[in-house]
Amino acid sequence: MRAAIYARVSTERQERQQTIGSQVSALRDWADNQGHALAEAHVFRDEGYSGSRLDRPALDALRDAVRDAAIDVVAVVSPDRLARKYAYQVLLMEEFRRAGCQVVFLHHPISDNPNDQLLLQIQGAIAEYERAVLAERFRRGKLQKARDGNILSSKVPYGYRYEARCGVMPAHLVVDEAEASMVRELYAWVLEEGLTVRQCTKRLNAGPWVTRSGRRQWAPSVVYHILTDPVYTGTAYANRFDYVVPSRPRSRSRRSAERSSRRLRPPEQWIAIPVPPLVDQQTWDRVRAALARNGAMAFRRNKKHDYLLRCLLKCGRFGLVPHGCYFPAQCGRSGKRYYRCAGADPLTTGRETKCPRAQIPADGLEQAVWTHIVNLLQDPAQILAQFERLSCQTDTASRDAASAQLRARIERLDRADRRLLEAYQAEVISLEELSGQRRALAEQRHLAEQHYEHQRHVEERRLKAREAFADLTAFSERISARLETASIAERQAILRLVVERIIVHDDTLEIQHVIPLRGTTPGNGPRPSGSVGLRSDGVGPTRGLGDRPRLSVRLVERVIAGIGVGLQYRDGGVVAVQPLGRQRGRHQGGEGR
Repeated sequence: MRAAIYARVSTERQERQQTIGSQVSALRDWADNQGHALAEAHVFRDEGYSGSRLDRPALDALRDAVRDAAIDVVAVVSPDRLARKYAYQVLLMEEFRRAGCQVVFLHHPISDNPNDQLLLQIQGAIAEYERAVLAERFRRGKLQKARDGNILSSKVPYGYRYEARCGVMPAHLVVDEAEASMVRELYAWVLEEGLTVRQCTKRLNAGPWVTRSGRRQWAPSVVYHILTDPVYTGTAYANRFDYVVPSRPRSRSRRSAERSSRRLRPPEQWIAIPVPPLVDQQTWDRVRAALARNGAMAFRRNKKHDYLLRCLLKCGRFGLVPHGCYFPAQCGRSGKRYYRCAGADPLTTGRETKCPRAQIPADGLEQAVWTHIVNLLQDPAQILAQFERLSCQTDTASRDAASAQLRARIERLDRADRRLLEAYQAEVISLEELSGQRRALAEQRHLAEQHYEHQRHVEERRLKAREAFADLTAFSERISARLETASIAERQAILRLVVERIIVHDDTLEIQHVIPLRGTTPGNGPRPSGSVGLRSDGVGPTRGLGDRPRLSVRLVERVIAGIGVGLQYRDGGVVAVQPLGRQRGRHQGGEGR
């Protein structure tokens, strides 16, 4: 008879330990003893494949050979080598029997006798139970190793090397300086130069850096993973993901129903493992914020029309973010761009009333904001003067005198407290009197300390404003020649530098300015004193430029007559936008919603 043999092991470790070789040897001996013809093409091996799956290469080849009537008998060591699930065992044996092929198990011979069939069912159930027990033990063992500080991931993050467990020393990561320098430089590109993930990928591909596999072409997904993986802050996490069946598989195959999709577990289930950090937590947080902002401001989210103020506007009435919309030309009227408040539809926002400003014409609003920004950059002293007004600044002598008075008051209160203690020790006053008077002194000292801290904070803000003024002045000088001819992308970049939010009120615009100051370069300590605190404008060279560092001055300015805009709502849903101080007129065109 023409025979075939099938052997399987689940892991590569079993393969290295030659357990599959022992199966093949036993099956070859059986075929020789029975006098069957065993061709080398009919020796089927599945090395490193789980018995809970049917999509195994050697098993598929065996099933094809049985279907083509190329073999008469199939020998397997035991039923669990054929499949770990009883349902799969029955499916395969019934398929082989329909094709006229006999199935032989060396360790557990099975016939058509009802008793043998019952035994096969029991063996299949036991094999499935063993697999579930082994999987649970393996899972719990991995968790315990992680709690002991062992690195479990087989994929070592870029910038590190894996050191296996040695004695009492757990498996851990060590810094690969050649790769780590590139990781730090990648973070600096995002923070200092404002590069996006794609721009970082292009620079890596054009430079001397190579991937872990030795390829020169970097993928954006790898760059994004490096910029968002928390391991680079000094903490690796085990048990971070749960593997589930994908809700929308990319392709329909036999693996579509397997748990191949990752889902984040709740943070309290993560197991933290300390590793050497490559960047500090503040740098990592700033990079995440920059990537999130780049994603929201990406041009790919709008393919047809440009909106200068996208992601910067906020409705002053409902606090919602207006979005850009376009009404095409019709009836001889040209198409119009609008900023539409999400509160215009109370059904989708779950509100009882709708926003009275259904939509705001984009051209007038953008022109008003850009005109204000141009005037601001041409005369940065406006922001400094407003900041000093908001800070209620007085002259330097008055500030110093007030601070000296507060310090003297705190010292007097401390001396009074010491005198009370001395009086109590000399038995001049009772414990009750001591407690009451010390409580009153403590309240007075607390108030004095609050006033002193407030004055110190105001002084710090004044110094920050001066520093921001110097940075903003240098920045304005570099780009003043390009303000009127700047493209839409350049204008958006400028707005992102000096504007944090634009709040649209009934008749005014409230522009919240943010002025980045000098921060730190990731991994390299403080920034040199001669560097510029604003990001590159594309005109001058980029020298240590930061992307909205934490150290910033936030100013709120209400744009009023001559610069601001007047908003008027009418029944048809059209909003007229005109500079204040001029005669308002109705905007023709753009009817409908």
